[in-house]
Amino acid sequence: MNHIPDQTQLEELLKQAAPTTTERLEKHLASAPWTARAANRRRYIGVSTLVVLMASVLFAATPQGSALAQELLLFFTRTESDSYYSPVSDLTFEETTPFYEECGTSIQPTCSVEQVRSWVDFEVKEPSVLPDGMYFEGATGGPDFIELAYLHTDADRLGAEMSIGIEAIGRPSGVGTGIAAKSAQIEQVQIGDLPGEYYTGGLFQDEYGNVTWHPEEPIATLRWEDNGSTYTLIYVSRRYPLAKEDLVRLAESMTLEPITK
Repeated sequence: MNHIPDQTQLEELLKQAAPTTTERLEKHLASAPWTARAANRRRYIGVSTLVVLMASVLFAATPQGSALAQELLLFFTRTESDSYYSPVSDLTFEETTPFYEECGTSIQPTCSVEQVRSWVDFEVKEPSVLPDGMYFEGATGGPDFIELAYLHTDADRLGAEMSIGIEAIGRPSGVGTGIAAKSAQIEQVQIGDLPGEYYTGGLFQDEYGNVTWHPEEPIATLRWEDNGSTYTLIYVSRRYPLAKEDLVRLAESMTLEPITK
């Protein structure tokens, strides 16, 4: 729904992006969004997405994370516990985004979908419809993953954000590792003819390496496979929440056809 900034970078992001950030969010500073690796910038929602993605990368990059992955579902693996310790990585956004010189990092991706498609050997689809008020910000990634970032037009930058991470099946990049908390309520969904999995909530890591599960966070994650690629869609918003069915319809709209942006 990534890229691992160091503590100083994260603190600076919080100061610049969300001057009114709550104490609770500050406790989630580890964070890294896809995202999520979908580490997106500038505000509460952006920082939240960043946290989700960060957790995925940490799992993929550390022996501790590998040991925590236990129950294998279709597209997610569960952690052994809803709270645990995982060393904080010192990797930078640039180190985890090989295309950063051409396309920027997840904090501010700048390339078009057409550009990044031409640099990878797996299929990259994009949604042909978007939630009201959202627009495509940019794409970035590396030879093993692509991240598409979407923002909301809300002037105060608190509307919503979405990240879609794409990887080749069988070549996990760490961007969309599919890690879910032990108690996450993972639901089976149908995306057209394709099976998928969905849950809400997020894993957050603080600056000391303590990772905790927050089921109440407004973070929705949908994951599925299509024609050789694995897609991880992360949508974050308190103001404009989307139902599971809305995200499934968005996933069903994914296409290779040119999209007017």
